[in-house]
Amino acid sequence: MRLVHTLPLLLALFPLPVASTYAAKPDPALERIRQDIFYLAGPECEGRGVYGQGIHRAAEYIANAFKEAGLKPGGPDGSYFQPFSITGSPKLGTPNRLTLVQADGTKKELSYGQEFTPTGMTQAGEASGELVFAGYGIVSKNPTYDDFQGLDIRGKWVILLRKSPRASDPHGPFSPEQQSLLSKVTNAKQRGAIGVIFVNHASDSKDDTLMDFSYAAGASAGVPVLHMKRSILESLLAHARSKLADIEAAIEEDLKPRGRALPGWTAKAIITVERPKIPARNVIGVLEGKGPLADETIIIGAHYDHLGTGEYGSLGGHDAKGRIHYGADDNASGTTGLMELARRFAAIPNRIGRRIVFLAFSGEEIALLGSRHYVNQPVFPLEKTVFMLNMDMIGRMTQVEDDGLPGVKAITGGTSSILPGNKMLRDRLVIYGTGTAEGMDALVDQLTRDDNLKVIKVPAGTGPSDHDSFYRKKIPVLFLFTGTHRDYHRPTDTPEKINLEGLHKVVKVAERIITHFSTQEQRPNYLVAQGNWSDPTDPNPRPSRMNMPKLGIMPGNYESADGGVLVDDVSPGGAAEKAGIRKGDIIIEIAGKPVKNIGAYMTAMAQHKAGIAIDVIVLRKDAKVTLKVTPSP
Repeated sequence: MRLVHTLPLLLALFPLPVASTYAAKPDPALERIRQDIFYLAGPECEGRGVYGQGIHRAAEYIANAFKEAGLKPGGPDGSYFQPFSITGSPKLGTPNRLTLVQADGTKKELSYGQEFTPTGMTQAGEASGELVFAGYGIVSKNPTYDDFQGLDIRGKWVILLRKSPRASDPHGPFSPEQQSLLSKVTNAKQRGAIGVIFVNHASDSKDDTLMDFSYAAGASAGVPVLHMKRSILESLLAHARSKLADIEAAIEEDLKPRGRALPGWTAKAIITVERPKIPARNVIGVLEGKGPLADETIIIGAHYDHLGTGEYGSLGGHDAKGRIHYGADDNASGTTGLMELARRFAAIPNRIGRRIVFLAFSGEEIALLGSRHYVNQPVFPLEKTVFMLNMDMIGRMTQVEDDGLPGVKAITGGTSSILPGNKMLRDRLVIYGTGTAEGMDALVDQLTRDDNLKVIKVPAGTGPSDHDSFYRKKIPVLFLFTGTHRDYHRPTDTPEKINLEGLHKVVKVAERIITHFSTQEQRPNYLVAQGNWSDPTDPNPRPSRMNMPKLGIMPGNYESADGGVLVDDVSPGGAAEKAGIRKGDIIIEIAGKPVKNIGAYMTAMAQHKAGIAIDVIVLRKDAKVTLKVTPSP
């Protein structure tokens, strides 16, 4: 979700006092909400990062709340937990060596951490081969530019410069995607390189700092990828009577590649990297149904994981590293709402209606892994799951100016509900998914009519939260969200900033939605929603990465080195589904370009435009199938 400036909200724990000698009694629901969110977003839970211990305390707390409410455990082993695993951040082991060897046998072993270091995308293993300098490693159609032109790099190590020619020009010729490390590695791999060694751009030559291993951590590139000091490359080029600064200046001048072999030099590397499997758990509580609808299910979900101490996903910069990211709004708020709703529905005597499954997901911050695991291994059949409600970041409800016209305008202060020109201040609530079922849009109007809310409706069922996983399974969804703010993914997202009364208001809206879908005799009729996800609360919306065209798939093997890209799911009504791409297919080629991993997939897609058909080859049960796909914007 994108960042936006939201004014700090007052912590409202109790109603205003009445004209009496006795103070009004505190609302017990507000007190429960306060206790829950201050625990989940407190120091004991350590930011609920999947790599830490605090998330397990949070899971136990949620399970205990489900138990005390009277929910049945929904885990496969009879507990409240549904286990799965997450591939942890890569960690460097030992040994790590890089040795340069001359034709006469002279060896120079580079100093680990001083003259070279492995990058976070590196593959572990050993590799030995000749050295080739291939400029910036960029391949472009517009402008026409190919750093690998005329070079034989098969079976060799390739040395590449970071960034691009004219990188300081904001209107430079090359896109951020073309300059990305992973794109450059993919270009080299496609031409047979056995490894890549990066060297800093001239603009970073003063300090010539080696990359921190965590900088490029993520999907394995499938080959060893290292970072080496510029002085080493300068010495290699000096043997070939060339100067690095002269080469860079020449490319900068005329945008003509100047790669070259480095005869007489080979590189030998030993790289040790561990990618541990981290145990994770969804927390599941079940409220059985009763009556003629009892065999059908609705899901109420919220993710309880966050960023821990900023090991991944932090937007707080260098100063935030190692500090607890409390995640009060993202998403202790939604999890608190989930527990409060569990208490309310479990307390209804002789409740008649569908089964309600309360699901607290882990791994949402890492590609929605918890909800994706559930829909692939559901506790109750998905064909009998009629609706899913998701709550994510519901703790920062604020007032906005409502003039009855489309759109919203944030205000800077004031408590009056009437503004000049008869404009009103209303509490803002964004509801996604209003296009995912017949009549859903009108139903949302009906269920929120009396709340003095400015409801912003977004039809899309996809998006960066757990409802996406269910929508892809053709289940109608709604997603409640109160807006972005400057504390998002930073240590400053603390419980003191939560609007407790606003959160309570969202819970009441959710309560009415759940009541409707758990009791309405006719199940909602799923629709493919029009439009894409967007954040209407962001005053400075940013375009998607390069406006890259989309196939409409959910990749399922981000860490594959050479296995293609697994289609874990397809977007309903998306380009892939329309073309016949299926869940379980493995994309191995796009428009003639081999696709061995997610990096190659991104690079290939970046070279095409929405609306222009391309050939996509998938592996389906060991058979190659060629499909004509027209990417969407």
